[in-house]
Amino acid sequence: MPPNTKCLQAWIDAKLIGNERSGTKNAKQFVIFDTTNSGDNHLLPDGNGQAVPWEKTAESLRKADPALQQGTLDEFRKVNARQGFLRRSFHPSIDYVIVNSAQLESIFCKTCRSWLAYYKQFPGSQGLLTFSRVGFNADGTQAFFYFSNSCDGLCGTGDYVVMEKHDGRWIIQREVNMWVS
Repeated sequence: MPPNTKCLQAWIDAKLIGNERSGTKNAKQFVIFDTTNSGDNHLLPDGNGQAVPWEKTAESLRKADPALQQGTLDEFRKVNARQGFLRRSFHPSIDYVIVNSAQLESIFCKTCRSWLAYYKQFPGSQGLLTFSRVGFNADGTQAFFYFSNSCDGLCGTGDYVVMEKHDGRWIIQREVNMWVS
């Protein structure tokens, strides 16, 4: 399993399946979008309605987690300069499905009923989970990525995640919430 898959698998196991199951305790399956998203388009604008520059976001992330290395952030920005695609390569103890934009367009079209149609197609799901690509520090012991989970109505969250590798296992070091609805 590639390092980024191992890292995301560890997060899925800890947050969505394990003891921390934030908001997903009744989920019977997970739905993951196949195209990565760095989270830039999810950030709230500044007081003037302008996009917050990455440098300011990075500064606030380093304040939230002083152990977050600049090299990890730089690699995150580098690998997320272009989108990637996720494949069905995770092995959690709960079922999951990878969906693409064509599948979602038919559900979230202008005349469709959106989340009602979504949950009809994916009953018992937690919503729609999106991941960024994973940035690693130079020695591969720190990982940084973004995830969002969207669900019906005022339901959703977007967080940056810092993970560290200890004794060959990825451990969540810190999650920094960027938005919630």
